[in-house]
Amino acid sequence: MTIFLLCAVLLLALAISFLVSPLLRGGTRATGRDRAIVSLYRDQLRELNADRAAGTISAEQLDSGRRDLERRLLEDIGQPSLTPGVSRPARLTAVGLGAFVLVVPIAMYLALGTPAAIGPLPSDSQAAGGTQEAEGGDKAAPHPITPEQVQAMIDQLAKRLEQSPSDGEGWAMLARSYSYVRKFPEAVKAYQKATELLPNDSHLLADYADALAMTQERRLEGAPMKLIQRALAIDAKDIKALALAGSEAFDRRDYKAAIGYWDRALKAGPPDPQFVQQLQAGLNEARRLAGGAAPAPPIAEATPPRQVPAVPAVPAPAARDPAAAVASGPAASAASVKGRVELAATLAGKVAPTDTLFVFARATQGPRMPLALLKRQVKDLPLEFALDDSMSMMPTLKLSNFSSVVIGARVSKAGDAMPASGDLQGFSSPVKVGSSGVDVRIDQVVP
Repeated sequence: MTIFLLCAVLLLALAISFLVSPLLRGGTRATGRDRAIVSLYRDQLRELNADRAAGTISAEQLDSGRRDLERRLLEDIGQPSLTPGVSRPARLTAVGLGAFVLVVPIAMYLALGTPAAIGPLPSDSQAAGGTQEAEGGDKAAPHPITPEQVQAMIDQLAKRLEQSPSDGEGWAMLARSYSYVRKFPEAVKAYQKATELLPNDSHLLADYADALAMTQERRLEGAPMKLIQRALAIDAKDIKALALAGSEAFDRRDYKAAIGYWDRALKAGPPDPQFVQQLQAGLNEARRLAGGAAPAPPIAEATPPRQVPAVPAVPAPAARDPAAAVASGPAASAASVKGRVELAATLAGKVAPTDTLFVFARATQGPRMPLALLKRQVKDLPLEFALDDSMSMMPTLKLSNFSSVVIGARVSKAGDAMPASGDLQGFSSPVKVGSSGVDVRIDQVVP
């Protein structure tokens, strides 16, 4: 693995050396520079694929190396043309990187969650997912990058693919980039192209299923589940596919099937403490609801064992139906927070009655993903709310798992759960789970 990483670093250093010289001379146009980067990237990718075909590296090493190259490609293309003696300061509104920064090509991955996503996701600048902090393996300080730069690079890639429509890796990169910026309909179209060109990539199919579920109100049944089953038929140990399948079963209240999928995901996954803790919590809940342990459900014939991936997979998908989680018993009924949300009079002119309102609970200390989420409209304000375990976004992260939370409310013009500039928001002070009479005042504008 060390030799592989060293080779990857040397290849990247070689690419940079080719780029620095013409840039210092100031005679290379940005378009030529981008083509050089892409060309070098593809050469390196071919070498990785050749090493995999020769059996010198594992599938996980190939995935990790490929995504690392894609991330570095993003950073290199994102650099402005340089003039000797002149530099442009980086903007401070940098997007935070998360556990899945190596999983999302072009854009930074992760972790209100991806799965993609998978593990804790970056802070609010990336939103969900995704939850998306790099896992120790990425020691270098990331280049600051703004949302506008990300979108510009996505547009660049889309234009390139118009000229190279048979580039499967490019379509996969574009699809994951669209997922990063929460443009799921566009992501689905790109995933369809990518999977047609790369039909045997199990993780790509799982990512496709996750994005597709986001376009149908976070529901995994139907077409997303068919994609998940295809992924498992290719690789029965694909962790994201197993996690998604477990969540789909949990949503159907087929707890025995959920136990089977999540138990196998736990056994196939890396020895990451947070991964184990979250997945074990989901297993415990499923076992409690099922009334005991259960065997794994039958699926496609297992493929050869895989090595531990470099980045932990998400124990449950970002695409979950919050209303499907089941809470019962005294402990579940006590795990709620009740209160009232109102809009500051000074901001009343900045909203429309049909703007989307999100009310959510987030752990005071712990993951940034909401533990419970309620969706309404501005016309419902002032709103009396009650958040509980039935509104959790994944069975492993619920109010009942924490003692102290912060209640937030946000008005989104775009109707997106991902915070955006111009949104209005407000937060409570930390409160104990089980509290009532919590007041939340929306009195801030997201910069």
